[in-house]
Amino acid sequence: MKRFLSFTLTIVMVLSLCLSGIPVSAAQIELKPLPQVGEVISGFKTTEIKDMELIQSKAVLFEHVKTGAELLYIQSKDIDRSFEVTFRTPAVDNTGVNHILEHITVSGSKKYPLKDLLFTVANQTYSTFINAFTSATMTSYPVSSMSEEQLLKLTDAYMDCVYNPSVYDDKNIFLREGWRYEMADAGAPLTINGIVYNEMKGALGNISSAASNNVTGALFPNSVQSNVSGGKPENIKDLTYEQIINTHKTYYHPSNSLMVLYGNLDYTKFLKLINDEYLSKFDKKAIEVDEGIVTPFTQKVEKTCVFPVTAASNTENAAQIDYAFALTNVSDEDLMGIGILASVLNQNTSSLKLAFAEKQLGGRLAVSVNDSKIQPIITFSAQNTDPSKAKEFKALVDNSIADLIKNGFDKEMVAATISSTLLSSSNITEMSNLGINLGMSISLLWANYDNFDYYTNVLQNIEGISKKVSKGYMEDLTSKYIQKNNHAALVTTVPEAGLTEKQAEQELQYLADLKASMTSQEIDKIVSDTKAYNEWNARQANETDQEIVKKLQVVKVEDLPVEVKKYDIKDVSSNDGVRIMSAQADVGATGLTSLLLDTSAVPAEKLHLLQLYTSLLGKVSTENYTREQLATQAMRYLSGAGFSLSTIPQGDWNEFAPIITTSWLGVMGEYDEQLSVVKEILLNTKFDDAAPVVDLVNQQISNIKNQITNSPLNLLVMRNLALSNNCSNYQNYLSGLDYYNFLTEVEKALKSNPDAVLAQLEAMHELVVNRTNIITMFSGNEDSIAQYEKAIKSLIDALPVKAIVAQDYSALPTPAQREAIVIDTPVQYNMISATYEDMGAEFNGKFFPIASVISENYITPKIRLGYGAYDNLLEFSTTAFMMLSYRDPNIKETFDVYKGLPDFVRNISLTQEELDRYILKAFSSSTTTSGELSGASAAMNDYLMGKTADDQLKILREIKSTTVQDVKDSAAMFEKLLEKGVYSTVGSAEKISANKDLYDSILTFGQDQADETLTRAQLFELLLQGVPNPVEIAKQQGLLQGDGKGNYFKEDKLTMEQLAIILNRLALMNGAQLGGDEVVISDMDSVSSWAKESVQALVYSGVAKLDENGNFNPKAEVTASTAQTLAMDLINKLSGN
Repeated sequence: MKRFLSFTLTIVMVLSLCLSGIPVSAAQIELKPLPQVGEVISGFKTTEIKDMELIQSKAVLFEHVKTGAELLYIQSKDIDRSFEVTFRTPAVDNTGVNHILEHITVSGSKKYPLKDLLFTVANQTYSTFINAFTSATMTSYPVSSMSEEQLLKLTDAYMDCVYNPSVYDDKNIFLREGWRYEMADAGAPLTINGIVYNEMKGALGNISSAASNNVTGALFPNSVQSNVSGGKPENIKDLTYEQIINTHKTYYHPSNSLMVLYGNLDYTKFLKLINDEYLSKFDKKAIEVDEGIVTPFTQKVEKTCVFPVTAASNTENAAQIDYAFALTNVSDEDLMGIGILASVLNQNTSSLKLAFAEKQLGGRLAVSVNDSKIQPIITFSAQNTDPSKAKEFKALVDNSIADLIKNGFDKEMVAATISSTLLSSSNITEMSNLGINLGMSISLLWANYDNFDYYTNVLQNIEGISKKVSKGYMEDLTSKYIQKNNHAALVTTVPEAGLTEKQAEQELQYLADLKASMTSQEIDKIVSDTKAYNEWNARQANETDQEIVKKLQVVKVEDLPVEVKKYDIKDVSSNDGVRIMSAQADVGATGLTSLLLDTSAVPAEKLHLLQLYTSLLGKVSTENYTREQLATQAMRYLSGAGFSLSTIPQGDWNEFAPIITTSWLGVMGEYDEQLSVVKEILLNTKFDDAAPVVDLVNQQISNIKNQITNSPLNLLVMRNLALSNNCSNYQNYLSGLDYYNFLTEVEKALKSNPDAVLAQLEAMHELVVNRTNIITMFSGNEDSIAQYEKAIKSLIDALPVKAIVAQDYSALPTPAQREAIVIDTPVQYNMISATYEDMGAEFNGKFFPIASVISENYITPKIRLGYGAYDNLLEFSTTAFMMLSYRDPNIKETFDVYKGLPDFVRNISLTQEELDRYILKAFSSSTTTSGELSGASAAMNDYLMGKTADDQLKILREIKSTTVQDVKDSAAMFEKLLEKGVYSTVGSAEKISANKDLYDSILTFGQDQADETLTRAQLFELLLQGVPNPVEIAKQQGLLQGDGKGNYFKEDKLTMEQLAIILNRLALMNGAQLGGDEVVISDMDSVSSWAKESVQALVYSGVAKLDENGNFNPKAEVTASTAQTLAMDLINKLSGN
């Protein structure tokens, strides 16, 4: 009973958090009185008013009398106001009709007949967010602004778009956003292009997405729920213009809509606009929406699907097994319970995950909940696994679930998870774009369940679940929705090597056959249509367009307030470098704490070990807690917070402080308990059991594989920017491909010599746990800060004091200046970047509006609208400028566009009035609101990096002062970008191979490669991974020797006898004399005299093996795998194994 009493007290404490949390700048603003239930305003009848405790707001539901359209107004003190309109749009097939219609809708309208309305609004108005989204059941159009009048105008634009889209009068919009045939001339090949067509090639080009779609196909056969709402590329080309028009006429009607209005505003103005300009023109209409609900199965189904990968792909342990359950008629409370269940099972210490690790059924197990469907899905996924283990995986899940139901869940872990859920829900006001995110979530619930109550009932549902946990709620829930639920599918998605090439050939053949079947008139028609489309697409904005854009703007540049919120930061330092920092936030009894430990004493060659060590903190046993108990404590008091590596960069980021950091949000009534858990992890972590380390290493390897294939953009940006400064290179080295390669070696070492790995982790623990230079930060109210300052000292005082000798990380390995990485993907991601120093410039706030000018008027028209890439990005950070393309069908064409940038800005035709529109957007993006705690925390982070509020004010003034001449003058900077920039691509083998001359280096990931022979230099790059300047180190240590004349023959191929000498020298350096029983070496006469002793030492000791004929093959060239094997065997020998 005690533990549940404690949890009830936590609920009371957390509920107190909801009494504050709105930014002070908005808290004093008076709210407009709300109507009474039954009152009619501009054709909208007030039907319901509820409290939304979660965000201290009122929720008012209106129904439009004439059409039945519903509008939910969430009245909040938040000044980042938002509006969105949503329609129920079932995915009737796989053509992506709703997705393409979404793109088309925001392109222009009758009142605002621009070609690219969304991009115009995004770049030229005082908006904080604008976009559109399509899911399996709905299409939503959200927009936000900190200006009420601007939001009113953007509401008008979006309402006109959804009800009067330009596509009715201009088919070219469909051809651009959806798909089109292209032929430059009669002799050219027939091709397909289109923005959504290329987007979905990338979106579906990874096994995780394919597996998810395979699951819905198995659970919902012959139902709209099984269709891919975004569209499958092979089906997108079947979509017709007429289907687009018919779909719009069918679903885009007020009777099928929900609008969500949010923030501190005069809602009556919005109701009047919406009624008078739009809804009054419609009548109520019955609209049939196929929900596709499938009758629950009486028997579970099994299905195997193939996923295309290239012929060179490594398909070993690359499959995904999903065991999924459809949830029918699930209540709000139970859906929340299912989410808590998934969180509990996802703990590394859950019985399910421990059993998975013990059985070694795959790289990673994940439990996920998909609530975007009418019938939500809970899925158990085994990733990076062998497809033959599907039945074994199903049995493991079934048995684990049965054991949990029979023996009961760990009540403390369940309570801890509920506590964490409550805390995160209660601090939802810390989220950016809160109105947008709330509106999207509410719209999805409306589309799926016609339900508005989820967010008004969150706290009530959490409290209800917590009271029922002791009465078997979790066991009953698991029994109902999993154990006794036959509406389930076991789906195995298997990569098939070579299928990518086969499908590409089939598409080429299809297009070739199609062209061959055409008459000359039909071919001429496509050539003519291609030319006409290109001319339309190349059309520049005219005077009429400029007048339309003017109508969208209601804020003037001169009216923009140059002001930022300033936080009073307290920073108390001591002689040993300890700093105790705090910043006051207007919140209740909750606080955000961060610890930053100095890791600069870690040698460069141990950095990857540091990364592994850090990832294990809190996930292995300690002196006082088992692994399972510690997980419960961390979830209960730290909301599951972990430890990670980070940096505190200074200036141009070449100087930085490397740190281990952890941050957690908690209620102050439990602050001592929070610090106790952190202290236990830092002081008492034990590395005496290899099993959890093996499990977590396997998970990390699987995670990195999935991250690279699912989100190639992250890899692209990280490696490209690694050349911009030492700090970025450090971050890339710790987390990218270098770390992945390290993990694969650790995986082997844990099998051959686990004690050695544990010893290294223990040594790292001794090195980095240190109070010297520690920084603690806290955000909270005045009383909480006083409590923190007193309590945190007990943690600091408990840490050992050690001198730190800072290491040099400036010589870590870097990627090539021009690099391509081949992965399994049908699309490309291209990037160029350069530092301001390389571009002969200094960072300036004026760059932000310049970026918007370039994006809307040059890059987007050419790369997205012209070549069909899904998206592109331009960004000026404080250290570098970068441009990149996303899900791009091209490589060379994109870089050619970048080459034209200097001429474009040099010759741009732009007035100051036009530029002011881009200034508005840049200013808006730089002044977005934040939550109280996150704002205070960000201010302290800026302070550590040497940034002040005055720096931000300077940027805002620079944005406002941008001139047309500034835009033109940037041409010189972009010339330097092209000359000195870093060029990178992540993409398909076919495209990269066709453009190989663009790159200095081409790497591959996730594909089988020929085991290439090594040069003498490459051996040390392999053996000394992570050590700066490995070849120079090898020379200094005498491992690589020359002829005495300065020649080291670094580029000569390495032979077996040379390798024997090097490995023998390595043994001698470690005080070991290799030897053993004499073995007959058949080709000993072929061994050079200077190598005989070393060859014998390696063979006699068993480090080197002879071939089937007893030969050593001394003159044979050494492959990478051979070198790695012999090096690992030598390490084992030296370790006594």
